[in-house]
Amino acid sequence: MKKFSNVLMAVAIAMAALSGCEKPQDQDPPQQDEPQAEAPICTYIYDDEEYPVYSVSSADSGSQIAVKISPIKEPYDQTTYAVIGINSSLEGEYIDVERAWSNDDYYFIYETPTMYYSQYRSLQSGTIMIRRVPGEDQYEVFADVVLPDGKNFKFECDKL
Repeated sequence: MKKFSNVLMAVAIAMAALSGCEKPQDQDPPQQDEPQAEAPICTYIYDDEEYPVYSVSSADSGSQIAVKISPIKEPYDQTTYAVIGINSSLEGEYIDVERAWSNDDYYFIYETPTMYYSQYRSLQSGTIMIRRVPGEDQYEVFADVVLPDGKNFKFECDKL
């Protein structure tokens, strides 16, 4: 019994000694500036839901101007994108899609992994405008249209 109480006393002394000591705090390595999430270039609205635009490309063939926007950053496969295009002779004009010719005056494509709006289906209503930003190789783009199935698509950006 005496041995047991000596062991118990040694454990109690050790515990008391350890309780007075604080374990050194683990120090985190110095934090390096974490890269901030890239801000979107602009946003678009499809069926009343807002989506970021991270990728933009444009083309001017002389007879047509087209702008492609996507919420997916390059170089990844852009499975979701919209293409807004106009006849170059209408640059800077607000085109009423109800009065204009689809695939002649304007064209519009929107694709996601689960749906596809073809350029061969006329939009129900709305307005499209593309204008070159003076002195720059960029475009101002405006689209507020109703798609063939009645869903809305809105996009506006002043420098793409």
